[in-house]
Amino acid sequence: MKCESCNKKLATVHLTEIIEDEKKERHFCEDCAQNVTNHFPKAPSPSDILTSLINQVSPEIREMSKTTCPVCGLSYLEFRSQGRLGCPMDYNVFKKGLLPLIERMHGSSQHVGKVPANAGTEIVKKNELIQLRKELNDAVERENYEKAAELRDRIYELSGNVEDGD
Repeated sequence: MKCESCNKKLATVHLTEIIEDEKKERHFCEDCAQNVTNHFPKAPSPSDILTSLINQVSPEIREMSKTTCPVCGLSYLEFRSQGRLGCPMDYNVFKKGLLPLIERMHGSSQHVGKVPANAGTEIVKKNELIQLRKELNDAVERENYEKAAELRDRIYELSGNVEDGD
């Protein structure tokens, strides 16, 4: 097949243009194709596409994409693509990006499951205090002050022996 433009050389570049439902094929030699393709916008590079997607998808990903763990060298984008952290320090380094993921997966960023049987009594008390404080806040919001007073007394009773990190 000869070039559509010069009708001299063999057509080695084949362009397909689709506008609405109409498909149009064009065939050019390399020299003529250079002239024709200069009028088309250049295709973005894969990194341009990725950067554009990150900027549009999520502000925390855009911000976190520049973050790298100083201990293991893992970047936030590597973590997001692999789904694995590199070291214990990553929990602190990527905290801002991890919390929304954890909340989406588990419905909360606090552990609400069972406490292991071999856990110390202080951990059990700490978890109970956290739960009682949540119940106390709910009772106050519902203006159930009798229940709130009972919960407050129970919290004072438990917290006498436990220093919690709240």
